[in-house]
Amino acid sequence: MPDLGVIFFSGLGTDRDPYDLLLDVSRFIDRAGFTAVWTPERHFTEVGGAYPNPSVLGAALAVITENVRIRAGSVNLPLHDVLRVAEEWALVDNLSGGRVDLAVAPGWHARDFVLNPDGYELRSQLLNQARDQLQDLWRGNAVKRVDPLGETHEVLSFPRPVQRQLPLWLTSSKSVDSWRFAGETGLNVLTALINFSPSGLEQRIGLYREARARVGLDPDAGVVSLMLHTYIGTDTDEAVERVRPAMTEYLSSFVSQHATSGQSESPDKSRTLQTLGDDRDAFIDMVFHRYISTSSLIGDLDRARTTLEGFHAMGVNEIACLVDFGLSKDEVMKSLARLSSLLRKGA
Repeated sequence: MPDLGVIFFSGLGTDRDPYDLLLDVSRFIDRAGFTAVWTPERHFTEVGGAYPNPSVLGAALAVITENVRIRAGSVNLPLHDVLRVAEEWALVDNLSGGRVDLAVAPGWHARDFVLNPDGYELRSQLLNQARDQLQDLWRGNAVKRVDPLGETHEVLSFPRPVQRQLPLWLTSSKSVDSWRFAGETGLNVLTALINFSPSGLEQRIGLYREARARVGLDPDAGVVSLMLHTYIGTDTDEAVERVRPAMTEYLSSFVSQHATSGQSESPDKSRTLQTLGDDRDAFIDMVFHRYISTSSLIGDLDRARTTLEGFHAMGVNEIACLVDFGLSKDEVMKSLARLSSLLRKGA
């Protein structure tokens, strides 16, 4: 069995307060044996806009939990001054007693880069530079900065963190090269089944572990964390029908965001959506069925166990259970309670 964590991503639900769900779920999984709670960085959109700053959310979670890792999933480093990232997350590391992990990403939606317009075209390069600087600052090394008077300073970040090393994940989906890069640089990987199938995931994990071995790292020590939409019911068919309205609305919003993200394939996606016209609902329904059948943790406990064992056999170490995609808090809590029984049984 892979480890289990919970990830928040969309902030959608039938309840008015997304933070109430975040806090109550975090308290529950802290007691129930889950590994981590992930919060994202998302800007300027209704879907996900409840989570603009994972360090602020992480600070809140740090003081109400004792066991789970407090994770960013992800920090879009090119949008930020790395000194501020180091300061904020070192503070959370202190509040949590050394439980901070970060997934880092280059950012993907062009609109987000109103925060740093010059960084969009250079986002991959900026990510690598910022990641190296972040690790240096975390270890207690200084970075050089120039003040308004033209004087150069060796700047250290404070407070000092509890952990000597900051555990880092690279957020990656489609790009095979990013998986190789993560392996070669000793990073863990946070991923989702977007634009590739489970067989594509297995291929990427193989390339990742080969890359680790090639540079002398233990190939099995790297952690692959997979995000899956999660709802565990008492009956699989009933669970699928229960999530159908919420999932189809979520998927429709997500597809629309990708079509307007500004990435190279976005114009093609946008034209595809426009061409669909009245067939858009049928297209979203097809996507829904693909997710349910191959790319989710939705069903009863037996199906969940089989799904978890299958991904573990592919090399997945952790499942990040996405729970905030339109269900009520009561439904989410009952689902996680059912799922936690697998942890108690050690299944």
